Amino acid sequence: MSRGSETFQEVGVRIGAVAFVALVAGVVLGWAPLIPLAAALAGGLYAAELAIADAPLDVAAPAVAAGLLLCTELGYWSLEERTRWLGEVGDGLRRAALVALLGVAAFLVAATLLVLVDAGRARGLALDLVGALAAVTVLVVARSQRQPSNGA
Repeated sequence: MSRGSETFQEVGVRIGAVAFVALVAGVVLGWAPLIPLAAALAGGLYAAELAIADAPLDVAAPAVAAGLLLCTELGYWSLEERTRWLGEVGDGLRRAALVALLGVAAFLVAATLLVLVDAGRARGLALDLVGALAAVTVLVVARSQRQPSNGA
């Protein structure tokens, strides 16, 4: 929120507070619709900041995306933990590893998209080589799918 004017910062702090209260209320009261509302408010605030600042590309976007996904996933996990059931030994650790993997995957996908968007805006030999490599890859995959199998 440091990119906006003083008025935007004041409104941003209020929206951030509402998002935080919605997340805490959703977890404490067990009301699931508040969890995505909190993520939507936080994500919308970030998007508004980028729109106001007219920033070309923000390198923090992958971290924000991963953070929002982790916040939502952990919020839902907290709601699921309210019910008592006996699971297998190690279920918690497996779930924690899965959530961590989802966070890393979200970061990597967002970072890859950011790189692709930045490369798409660029011109030159590097972009031509990437396009040629993509075309060759498509042709190889299409050719491998057309070959008849010996068992048919």
